[in-house]
Amino acid sequence: MARYIATRIAWIFVMLFAILSMNFVLFKLAPAYPPTTEDEKTAYYNKQVSDGYMEVTLVSDQEEMEEIRYQMSTATTVRNSYYEDKGDFIRAYLQVPISEQYFNWMGNVIFRLDFGQSTRVEVGRPVFDIIKDRMATTLTINIIALFFYTPIGLGLGIWAALKKNKLTDNVISFMVMIMISIPSFVIMVMLVMIFGYGLDWVPTIFPPKDADIMLRIRGYILPVLAMTFGPIAGLTRTTRAELTEVLTSEYLLLARTKGLTRKQSVIRHALRNSLVPLVPGIIGSFAGLLSGSVIIEQIYSVPGTGTIFLRALTKNAYDYNLLLASTAFYTCIGLSAVLIVDLTYGLIDPRIRMGGVR
Repeated sequence: MARYIATRIAWIFVMLFAILSMNFVLFKLAPAYPPTTEDEKTAYYNKQVSDGYMEVTLVSDQEEMEEIRYQMSTATTVRNSYYEDKGDFIRAYLQVPISEQYFNWMGNVIFRLDFGQSTRVEVGRPVFDIIKDRMATTLTINIIALFFYTPIGLGLGIWAALKKNKLTDNVISFMVMIMISIPSFVIMVMLVMIFGYGLDWVPTIFPPKDADIMLRIRGYILPVLAMTFGPIAGLTRTTRAELTEVLTSEYLLLARTKGLTRKQSVIRHALRNSLVPLVPGIIGSFAGLLSGSVIIEQIYSVPGTGTIFLRALTKNAYDYNLLLASTAFYTCIGLSAVLIVDLTYGLIDPRIRMGGVR
């Protein structure tokens, strides 16, 4: 087991390296939008030089200086370049090749754990500090949603399976079909309109950090509800299908013939065997909740990692370093969820031997 876990963790780092490397190249091909004021521009480009993404040269040749001044006056300078006209000379900041930038960036990440500073969202602040401030809000909403929809989904699925083809089963199946068909962002808008603006039971936007504690608690209600409707429907449908199949299996019929009541056979045998595919799915759905919360946070103005990720993608506010750090955050959670899912198979069903070979 220890060898299997170590191997999987090593593969997590390999996958993380590959994903971030691909994103680095793709983000670098997109246009950059540095700060607008001259002081912020100077600080930004000096940081680019110190990180190894650009190089600075002094131009004193008169003909070359006139050509650069002409380009500056007509706004035709080379993309991702910056010139400071000092009169007697021009300080030129020029982008180094992407391959060289990549190795410089990799060195900063590996040896200094430095993803750089924000260039547009919060200029000059380390990007992981920005994400760290918002990580607690995002994880709180997603974890509450996870613990909220899991018992409801399991309970409805078990109830529907035990009442198969009866009125209860038909009603639950009908509600599941409706819930799974409506996107979470549509549900979020409906909840805000009804309970926020219509009934005035909850705030219409997420309360700030300095708000009253009860107001902040009420602020979690709508995003948690919006993120649970879809998972409840999916878990209910999966639980019903798995438990229905187990209830008609031969070993469960054998247990009934040996004298076990229906309740005893369901609790001792049916539920445990039906949980083998369900529990890993519940854990894996946590990563899906995180990706879905990006839109929910934007609609409800939640100060989470999803909101900051979309802000970094906004036109004329492209924050390259913050995008890479956000990608690393979501990728780590997704890959860790996959590892936990694989480990739970062995914990639920001891017959499954992790990393076993024939």
